[in-house]
Amino acid sequence: MEEQLREFVLDSLSVNMEKMNELVNSTTKKLAERDKTLEDMVLAMNKEIEEFKGELTIYKTALNNEMLSSRPK
Repeated sequence: MEEQLREFVLDSLSVNMEKMNELVNSTTKKLAERDKTLEDMVLAMNKEIEEFKGELTIYKTALNNEMLSSRPK
């Protein structure tokens, strides 16, 4: 009887451990996918920021040239 109880407890623990491992592995995979997605988003945003900086430089230059050409001589 005691041996049966011991085996039952060990089997139950083993099953629970397997389920917990599956859950941890699944969660790890999902987090890795989200991490990759976030990295891609940050790279895209950084690229857009650089493009906006370039456009801003162009607009500033055009505005300065406009101001210089509109000064009385």
